[in-house]
Amino acid sequence: MSESFHNKDYSEYFSKLEKTINEPEDIKENIPESLKASKSVLRKKLIKRRRRFILSVLSVFLILVALISGIIILINKPKEKPSVLANSSISSEPKEPEVKYPFETENTLEISSNTDSKHVIVMDLSDRSVKASRAAFERAYPASTTKIMTLLVAVENITDLTDTFTMSYEITDPLYVEGATVAGFLAGEVINLKDMLYGIILPSGGDASVGVAMKIAGSEKAFVDLMNEKARQLKLKDTNFTNCTGLFNKNHYTTAADMAVILAEALKNPLCREILSTYKYTATPTVQHPEGLKFSSTLFNYMYGTEPEGADILGGKTGFVNESGYCIASFGKKDSGEEYIVVTLEASTRWPAFYDQIGLYNDYVADKREE
Repeated sequence: MSESFHNKDYSEYFSKLEKTINEPEDIKENIPESLKASKSVLRKKLIKRRRRFILSVLSVFLILVALISGIIILINKPKEKPSVLANSSISSEPKEPEVKYPFETENTLEISSNTDSKHVIVMDLSDRSVKASRAAFERAYPASTTKIMTLLVAVENITDLTDTFTMSYEITDPLYVEGATVAGFLAGEVINLKDMLYGIILPSGGDASVGVAMKIAGSEKAFVDLMNEKARQLKLKDTNFTNCTGLFNKNHYTTAADMAVILAEALKNPLCREILSTYKYTATPTVQHPEGLKFSSTLFNYMYGTEPEGADILGGKTGFVNESGYCIASFGKKDSGEEYIVVTLEASTRWPAFYDQIGLYNDYVADKREE
């Protein structure tokens, strides 16, 4: 190699440089110090670059390993089971209502011999404890106290109280033949459902009961199926319905304790409670009744409800057929505010049934006053 710059001969310089690059380390003693320094700097730079490259590759590799490991852990992580609290608030099936059945305690009292009714229960509404009883868990015929269940099932299945039903001879005629009590609606009369509900309880109207049953379920039989289903939901011990009016049938029965549960359940519903505690009501005017049918409670027609000393009878339902005797299911409260249910079934006649109710509130519910 021969090169010349500005008339200077560098051939010898370049010849030595080539030898330095190509010769092994042990024969480089003769390389000029300036060339050795340049080569050393170059080598250090190359080593640094190589280290940086290796470190970069290693870093990327470690990051990739960490990401892959994290993904594997997430995929294989066992799913957490939902907590009991979460399960309690989310359920695919509707839960049956919690119902506490009446229970006797060591403090439960025997009913006085002055009480005429054969089946009696006095129950504290707050905890369902039985204050006093007589044959309260034995089967009896409920007569028109049945209509408390009719009202409850009707209210739970009606979505629009302003909806109407047209009364028919197919409903009214059989009831007149049976001698059943009626509200007084006439065939062809268009009645709103709220008026029919009051007609079920206050005058104990069989016409209103069957009309509501047909409106809701299509037939009385289908509605009675709903009543018996409600009885199962309430876990009643010895109750079966064959009609919605309370007319006698040997397979239509209940107990005083079961009826207390039915009434307690009805009282949870504000509309049922209002109807059961109403004394007088005037239905909406119709073509057949321009001034509106006037109803009055079969319970309050025979007492004010204030007769017990230290307690008030707030409402309820009466019933009678020959086979059942006189029946009353009522609710009331002490002067101090605690509410009670008193059910009396199979009294001999009407007045003993009412005297029984007043006497039971006096003896087992009322706050005793010191004289």
